[in-house]
Amino acid sequence: MKATFLYPASGISPHYAHLTWAKTVCKKVVETPMGFGRFDYSQLEGSDILLLESLYCVPFARKFKKNNPDCKIVTIIADTSFWNERLGVLRKVFYWRYLGMVDGFVSVSERIKRDIQGYVDRPVEVVRPFLVNKYDFNRRGFNKNVLFVGNDAVEKGFGKLVKAMEHLPDFDLYLVGDCYKKIKTNKPNVHVEKRVPSLKPYFGKCSIYAHPADFDPCPSAIWEAMYAGLLPVISTGVGQSELFKGDLGRLVLKNNEPKSIADKISEVYSIGDKRKILESCRKLANDHTKEKIVSRFKVAFSKILKEIS
Repeated sequence: MKATFLYPASGISPHYAHLTWAKTVCKKVVETPMGFGRFDYSQLEGSDILLLESLYCVPFARKFKKNNPDCKIVTIIADTSFWNERLGVLRKVFYWRYLGMVDGFVSVSERIKRDIQGYVDRPVEVVRPFLVNKYDFNRRGFNKNVLFVGNDAVEKGFGKLVKAMEHLPDFDLYLVGDCYKKIKTNKPNVHVEKRVPSLKPYFGKCSIYAHPADFDPCPSAIWEAMYAGLLPVISTGVGQSELFKGDLGRLVLKNNEPKSIADKISEVYSIGDKRKILESCRKLANDHTKEKIVSRFKVAFSKILKEIS
């Protein structure tokens, strides 16, 4: 069977992990317009399966499927598509018109899987993204430098993290990525670094990685920070929290408001012998390497195709 991967011309697509997955099962990669722009459907000719990076691609997949009814459509969901906070009227109308054409889903967390299945009865398999950057450090000690990496989507929680630093005057926060576009602060212990060519210096400089999101499907930066030897502080709104069992449960925020975030960061810093929990973090990150996750994706994709064929 011939599979084709579609991704939207969003400026941040395709995600490296999604493209890597796609290249293991698809013969062709095609960019679609955002919205309802002009599209050359001859690029999809002969496709038996369309793997979509997001629901932005569904209108084009739907039109192709109308003329090729045996074609199967599977879409990756790694965003807020089914988060209740984003299910406004326009999105629901879009789903009413287009979602029936999607035969199966790959979600990047169990939470997203539940949200999808609460909205539509289709097969869903969970495959989490892999860590891209693998840095090893010969660390000496544990400092009070805190790192956050992310774009400017407010649900990622960087605003609350900045406010939390009011309660942590002896800690320093480093903010990396497009989150800088939404941050205005003159706090001396908050360092807005914007986009950087490499995360390595920051993984080396910091000891705690904080990600107090209201919703973030499964950010690769958390795996990368754990692999590099940072202890993460994450909220239940972050996909990785589903896997934080045993000792790792101590790193999960139950309340991601500024004072609670500050208290949790202080608590994590104060853990006595950190070796065991650091080893657990590294082990979990090592379970999400490119090779392991690509293998899991291929199995999940095959399982979905069997269910929908």
